Amino acid sequence: MNVEQRLIQLAATHGGLATRRLANTAGLSDAQWRRLVDAEWWLPVAPGWYRHAATPLTFEMQVRAGAAWLGRRGGLDGTSALRWWGVDVPEPNRVEFLVPRGLRSIPKWMTVHTTERWDPNELVRHRGVPLLVATRALITMAGGQFTARQVENAIDSSIRLRRTAMTRLRSRFNDLAGAGTPGTRLLRELLLDSGGESLLERRFLRIVRQEGLPRPRCQVVKSRRGERVVRVDFAFDAGFVVEVTGRLGHTSDRHRQSDARRRNRVQLGDEPVYEFTTADVVDDPKYVIRTLRQALRVAAQRGRPVITPAT
Repeated sequence: MNVEQRLIQLAATHGGLATRRLANTAGLSDAQWRRLVDAEWWLPVAPGWYRHAATPLTFEMQVRAGAAWLGRRGGLDGTSALRWWGVDVPEPNRVEFLVPRGLRSIPKWMTVHTTERWDPNELVRHRGVPLLVATRALITMAGGQFTARQVENAIDSSIRLRRTAMTRLRSRFNDLAGAGTPGTRLLRELLLDSGGESLLERRFLRIVRQEGLPRPRCQVVKSRRGERVVRVDFAFDAGFVVEVTGRLGHTSDRHRQSDARRRNRVQLGDEPVYEFTTADVVDDPKYVIRTLRQALRVAAQRGRPVITPAT
């Protein structure tokens, strides 16, 4: 095996990336390495980091090379950070980094954004790479060229993965929102219906808000005699519970059994449970509204006040 083949093998163990030092380890002199680079056998990914010309450029190569070059000066941001966190977002064509405004003179080998609102506490390491926490990365994504549905899906995915929470996202958004902050209007609209832990739950909250109905409490733990019974999707102060059932996770007999037992445990506490499916919420919201209005009328007849109007 010659030294060039040895370098290719060594690079494969480093995510397909090579450096001058790795070339030296493979047995190449600095002069030999420079000749390979000048002949474009090895192509630059970031300053000091290269890939073989026969190796396709990947997202991970860009992330690791850019992060190694940038060091502690900044971190992955936007969809690049979210993708690295495992959030369901489109794979970016070029990785994005965020640095403090004072470092705006950094050469733009990658897509480098600057900010005056730099918080070192939002920069963490994940899988060996410095990146922004998902909460900040979502706010950056909202200011990019993405649809409301894509941003909404990213929020839902981040919450499912426990990378952020609605309270955290809303709080940080309020800190950063204002004139000159891209995506402020879009994210404010999406956060109006915050609280649901899935797209379906958020859509249900939107229906409730748009119809001017009382806003329910979200993800409420019901208990009896001090013992936890079950967590429900929505609890209305009028004295009833709403569960929304998505297409996934409810198709087997075991899942249907689990859902039925959850409903029974709640109703043993004398609170009616109303269940709406994806088809109800998405395709027939008028049915959802009719049912909720009827439930509120029944509650009023029983002397339960209707409070907490939606805003």
